[in-house]
Amino acid sequence: MTPPMYKRVHDVFVEAKLTDGQNIQFLAWIDDATDTSLAKSYIVFIPAGGSPIDNAISGDYYVIVDVVSAKGVSEYQKADDVVNSIIDFVKHHPIHPCLGQITNLGGIPTPTLTPEGRLVYRLMFACLYGD
Repeated sequence: MTPPMYKRVHDVFVEAKLTDGQNIQFLAWIDDATDTSLAKSYIVFIPAGGSPIDNAISGDYYVIVDVVSAKGVSEYQKADDVVNSIIDFVKHHPIHPCLGQITNLGGIPTPTLTPEGRLVYRLMFACLYGD
């Protein structure tokens, strides 16, 4: 698949302006560990497996989207707003020619807190796609 599904999800989210104001990363969240990095928020697109990939039928491609807040309690609501915008977009636009059918798996999970005080939401999506 060219490009891979996690990059396709990225492209669709960028096109929908869901990533505006966020620092984008792929495969893993890497904090640059500088004082200014604490003011940065991130969205990370990660491949997450799926169903068997077959030449003749569609398959599920799983994609994780991590939304990582900037440091501080005042930043948590911004991350929550981004998460809800993403979920709302997917709910209202489940069919896309680049993704096939995109579905949120697991709803909005309980966010986790990093040691430096960032809030992290890990969203999971399944894209049913076949060429």
